[in-house]
Amino acid sequence: MQELWLREETKFEHWLEVELAVLRAREQLGLAPQHALRDISRHAGFTVQRIDEIDAEIHHDMIAFITAVHETLEAAGIGHLNVQFHREITSYDIEDPALILMLRKAVKLDLGALGLLDQALQQKAMEHKWTWMIMRTHGQYAEPSTFGHLLLVFAEEVRRCIARLRIVLEFDLAEGKVSGAVGSYAGLNPDVEKHALRHLGLTPALAETQILQRDRHASLVTTLAICGGVFEQIAKTFWVMMRSEVQELREPRKKKQKGSSAMPWKKNPILTEQFMGMPRMLRADAMCALEDIGTFEGREISQSNVERHIFGRATTIVHYMATKLAVMVENLEVFPDKMLHRLTHESLGVWAGQRVRHALEDAGLDYETAYRLIQACSFKANDDRTHLSVELARMPISEMVKGNEDTRTASDILGQEELQAFFDHEAYARAGIEYIFTRQAT
Repeated sequence: MQELWLREETKFEHWLEVELAVLRAREQLGLAPQHALRDISRHAGFTVQRIDEIDAEIHHDMIAFITAVHETLEAAGIGHLNVQFHREITSYDIEDPALILMLRKAVKLDLGALGLLDQALQQKAMEHKWTWMIMRTHGQYAEPSTFGHLLLVFAEEVRRCIARLRIVLEFDLAEGKVSGAVGSYAGLNPDVEKHALRHLGLTPALAETQILQRDRHASLVTTLAICGGVFEQIAKTFWVMMRSEVQELREPRKKKQKGSSAMPWKKNPILTEQFMGMPRMLRADAMCALEDIGTFEGREISQSNVERHIFGRATTIVHYMATKLAVMVENLEVFPDKMLHRLTHESLGVWAGQRVRHALEDAGLDYETAYRLIQACSFKANDDRTHLSVELARMPISEMVKGNEDTRTASDILGQEELQAFFDHEAYARAGIEYIFTRQAT
């Protein structure tokens, strides 16, 4: 990514590549002298320093680039071929295809990093297929699952990110334009575009102005922002599980790593918090890309200065986060005993309430009575820090439902042995977890 976006020569090298593709097309069509491509490609060159010097005077980077290349051709004794370089085309006939080529390279790097993250999540999921935990919804204890299941959920999100980026690569970033100053092919043979873009691995856009329309580019950056949102969700989930009072997970740490200048005991989840913060920049870049779609008529320059920042930053952030998150997942410290203890003891068994309610309804209680009984017993269990089974054995229906004279408890209705069986988390969820993992295998 640094080579692609931070090395100044890279952009101009791509410009030169497109210029030579156009020249190749013109020569193939008999519109340029034979051997013009051979001679120009041998000697055409530039230095960033010279381009900057010229640009400082004329304030037009494309003309500065062309002038710098012309100088190298003149120095090689083939200045007469300058007229064949950048002929009958406009700046964005070069810049836009070159940018598409750079974006395609960046997306392929992102796809590689996302693939590593997908693999890391799948492997860690298999390791923890049967690491039981209590899931939370709305920050409250919900029902049992496994840490492996949770990781598979994240892996599937990453796979969808990969699929979306592939669509962007195959659709939004597949076209270029070499169609002149306003896209009308005035004074330009359309076959030049066809041949040049084919050589670059692109196809001609069907109708454009001076520039490729920026909905394509917005599609890319918004897709990258979605990737960032997925990373953020993973990080937020892990962060909660890393809290001092939870300690179900811990980031991999270096031996000499320190957490706080004032509090030596802290093990701050610094990587996790980076993954929570950096997606904000992606969303800002996505908003800029969406604003760039609206371009007056043929072209105006308001989007180009924005694009100098957002494309390199957005593709690099996704690559960085996917790579770092994959390493973190691979080396994540997981504490299965704490997860199991939270499920079997700290949750006080409230997760089994739905199973018990269904059994009570099957035994003849109406929905409202059964619901109210489970709710009251669960609230009482939480308040008194007693297990739900204890409250179900001692709270009569009459105490809970006003006007109801039924003095039986849930234990009376179902029997103590059957009631206890409802708190077996493996019996409740094992088949579903097996089904989810089986689908992954197919």
